Amino acid sequence: MPSWFATGPLVMYRPEAATVLVYPMYDGEVAGPEGGGERPEALAALMGRTRAQVPALLRSPATTTALAERAGVSLAAAGQHAGVLRGAGLVDTVRTGSAVLHSLTPLGWSLPAGV
Repeated sequence: MPSWFATGPLVMYRPEAATVLVYPMYDGEVAGPEGGGERPEALAALMGRTRAQVPALLRSPATTTALAERAGVSLAAAGQHAGVLRGAGLVDTVRTGSAVLHSLTPLGWSLPAGV
């Protein structure tokens, strides 16, 4: 469930009720800690511009569909980019039913923003 008031992903669990995943709504702004690097173009040269852009786009958690829209790529491409970054320890993915929510790990937050 997206929320304007959430500052990060949150799972609410009560045995007698449904489990709820709450995450911040994307507002187009970079939220959270600042990126750690000063040369984002070097990251783009290493990873490719689109894949290097994904961590900046996930500064606010997103489903695969939302990530595809933000990056301007297909669902398959967004899922593949998220999977590669997850394998590198930069992105965490939580499945809720048929939807998945991608968010940055602490290592992902350390990448330069603005690629």
